[in-house]
Amino acid sequence: MDDEMLEDYLDRAVRIHFAPGMIGAGLSPYVDGKLYDYNPSGILLEERDGSLDYIPFSSIRLVQIRPKPGLWARLTGSA
Repeated sequence: MDDEMLEDYLDRAVRIHFAPGMIGAGLSPYVDGKLYDYNPSGILLEERDGSLDYIPFSSIRLVQIRPKPGLWARLTGSA
């Protein structure tokens, strides 16, 4: 993985989808939060309450990065 691949996406809203082997019965297959930091072995995700979760890359299937709101959304606050 490129060392600086996620650098441009820090402090952005993301959804982390877990690998199928990491999902248990009754647990959500994904988690939402803000990309706080990362290193070669995993991601730090900031939850809504301000807590940090460390998620190793070995348990991640997909990282969805939400786009920044457009000009109209920022002006009207509809983002």
